[in-house]
Amino acid sequence: GDGDPVDRQAGDDTNRKILNLAVPALISLSIDPLMTIADTAFIGRYSPPNDPSPLAGLGSAAALLVFAFYVFNFLATATAPLVAKRRGLGDEAGAAFVGGQALGLALVLGSVLAAALLLYKAPLLQVMGTGATGPEADRYAEEFLTVRALAAPAVLACSASNGILRGYLDAKTPTLVLLGSNAVNLVLDVVLVAQLGMGP
Repeated sequence: GDGDPVDRQAGDDTNRKILNLAVPALISLSIDPLMTIADTAFIGRYSPPNDPSPLAGLGSAAALLVFAFYVFNFLATATAPLVAKRRGLGDEAGAAFVGGQALGLALVLGSVLAAALLLYKAPLLQVMGTGATGPEADRYAEEFLTVRALAAPAVLACSASNGILRGYLDAKTPTLVLLGSNAVNLVLDVVLVAQLGMGP
């Protein structure tokens, strides 16, 4: 009445594989916004007293960047099943080819996105409302957007890499990379903003 032991073992293996993918993915989703949260906390803590302009500028620029990067999330969600399908067919060379195409496309799109953000940052930030918060907030927003826009190729390449690794049933490595990037960002916030006073 307990069923075939082989079937139970197969079910246990499947459940384990699902958990090995789901748990790191859940962790990644929960820590993804930490970089912006850390930047916001340091800007708020080390801004001049009674000066809301740095936070206002950061808020507008960060919202624009989150939307801009989210649009290209398909680089991860589309790449993972394509790579997995090739591997399921035993075509490891095909899986590697798909991964290479995804990375190449990510770098091209990232470069185009960076150029668009840099060329049209003023009107884009006006749409986000920086014009209503004053010239100082607008200046801070443009500075923050400029620095983050330069990272667009790397951000989209990481997104594509995430999809590739998930196609190889590896959800732990992207999580570790995300944790590492957040740790580096936090250390740089401490050193550059808190200690060297390179914030607002």
